[in-house]
Amino acid sequence: RSSDLMSRTMWILVALITTLSIAVIWRDSKGMPDPSWTLCKESLVTQIFTASCTLRFKGETTPS
Repeated sequence: RSSDLMSRTMWILVALITTLSIAVIWRDSKGMPDPSWTLCKESLVTQIFTASCTLRFKGETTPS
């Protein structure tokens, strides 16, 4: 009942965290570049809603 729901929720969270961890490790091991949205000072959520991007590093010209 209540413990079954908590157990199911816990396993879903563990699976999501594990999947995210594997994806990050895989991206790093393949030498893929960082996502383009990381070039901006604003968070991804702010970029989505305001369409603004202040470049984090000078000289970079490819914001998301």
